[in-house]
Amino acid sequence: MDPPSGLKAPVENLSPIQSSPKDRLSINFYLRCPGAALGGFFTGAALGVSHGGKMAGMRFRAEHSHIFPTTPAGWYLYHKSKNYHVMLGGIKEGLKMGSKIGFWAGSFFVVEEAVDRKRGTKDFVSTVVAGLAISGGFSAWSVLHFDPCLKD
Repeated sequence: MDPPSGLKAPVENLSPIQSSPKDRLSINFYLRCPGAALGGFFTGAALGVSHGGKMAGMRFRAEHSHIFPTTPAGWYLYHKSKNYHVMLGGIKEGLKMGSKIGFWAGSFFVVEEAVDRKRGTKDFVSTVVAGLAISGGFSAWSVLHFDPCLKD
């Protein structure tokens, strides 16, 4: 039994710059997908810079804990070097995390649009299929196991 016609929006072939109220978020796919990937990249980069900077600072402190400076000039150089390590570690982790999050966010929209076009309609089923496919892909890529969930 087919759902009422009001629940399904037919897929239209529009040019890449035209948007239709029937598009998801009323934004054309060719703008929505890169926007989501960039949004994911910047969000991941912000989180990665924060986490990577903290970890690099703690790593620097641990690696240099065997001898601390004794003069004010030594402390100045110590903190100056630590700040450079924190910045470098934050930027590296920010780029890594931003790339990962941007990739997965963009992939979600690509899979969702592919399912929309394959089925010929735009409804929640495409979003659910895309979500399950991307979460399954992430789980397989991250090699997430159920071992911690199992009790002995």
